[in-house]
Amino acid sequence: MQTKRKSDISINLSSFFLKNIGLWVDDNHAKEPQMKLILIYTVWNSVCGVLISSRDLYFTWLYNGDVLYTLTNTLSVIIILMKVSIIVMHKKEFINLIVYMQENFWNVKYDIHEKEILDNCKKICAFFVSSVTAIGICAIIAYLSTPFTAQIGNNESERILPFNMWLNFPMVSPYYELLFLFQIITFLYIGVCYFCFDNIFCIMAIHLTGQFRILRYRFLKMCDTEYQITEKDEESMLTKHAYMIYDTFKKYVRHHQALINYYKTLENVYTMIILGQVLVFSMLICLFGYQVLLAKASAARRAVFIFLLLGAMSLLFMFTYSCDGVIEHSDNVAIGSYSAMWTIMPMNEYGKMLRNDIVMTIKRSRRVCCLTAYGFFPVSLETYTTILSTAVSYFTLLRNHVEITDKT
Repeated sequence: MQTKRKSDISINLSSFFLKNIGLWVDDNHAKEPQMKLILIYTVWNSVCGVLISSRDLYFTWLYNGDVLYTLTNTLSVIIILMKVSIIVMHKKEFINLIVYMQENFWNVKYDIHEKEILDNCKKICAFFVSSVTAIGICAIIAYLSTPFTAQIGNNESERILPFNMWLNFPMVSPYYELLFLFQIITFLYIGVCYFCFDNIFCIMAIHLTGQFRILRYRFLKMCDTEYQITEKDEESMLTKHAYMIYDTFKKYVRHHQALINYYKTLENVYTMIILGQVLVFSMLICLFGYQVLLAKASAARRAVFIFLLLGAMSLLFMFTYSCDGVIEHSDNVAIGSYSAMWTIMPMNEYGKMLRNDIVMTIKRSRRVCCLTAYGFFPVSLETYTTILSTAVSYFTLLRNHVEITDKT
């Protein structure tokens, strides 16, 4: 188990960041108080980030500053605080999802075809998680380097902070360094929380998709037999074989029920986060695009929003792709059940029970497992295109408004 985890880059990255914000499963129970303190500190940093950005928005609005820039920062920090708050509220369920995935998705014996499915899931997770993490780290570095590039050619009294705190005393040593260090630490925690919960969601949803694919394959091969039945013992062997097939079928049904329960828990934990991201990301993508294409900003600030725009679109695609996979492959379990060679089973007691229960399995699989935005609508790749089209519409309206304002 440990060896498998070491070779999985998606798990390594996710566990590293979640440990550093106090939300990971640790075998050493002595570290639980430490993890709780780190989690409290993470929540405190998120609250501080919202207060600083909200205060910045208020004074920027009051003094006719760059309101769209501060609004972009405020919305980004608010969505992060929402994620942290919801995960903390569902901490026990969140941890149980990770533990169940470790024990029942990875630490299980698979045949060659099932291992290929699992390896494919790991490759997809590795691609998404590493890409989103790299973009997120680049955005953090770009944000923190903005004050240094902005003060090139300025004197010491004109030094600025990553976030304007609207303080009346001059930015001189050691106050400037202390405030800068405070903002660095706060922003690092906020930046990590921006993508780490989406990363682990992607891992859990894609591995759930893989389990549905494995279950479909098992149903498909359920009635395959290697028994050579002679005419002499044909009836007894068919009866015995039908009993064994039905017993195997019941194990697969229990596996199906366990996957449905896992999906329901995942839906319960993340449904509000998904709703928040669906509602806010269209505005964020619009504002990020404005800062990149239309705003009169420095090259350093523009670079920050290029990474934020790429990160927002990547995060959006990652979790809509994950949700779409759960919908598709939970539905395909019905195809695997129907495609099994149940027609060769004898019409005895177990053969009839098998046929009737396969019908029930098909009916249940047709009620697909879909992750929703708080029950309002299912999230799929279609949601991704809808959000992007909405963001483009917002961007067009914002651009027209700016052009009219500039003319007047």
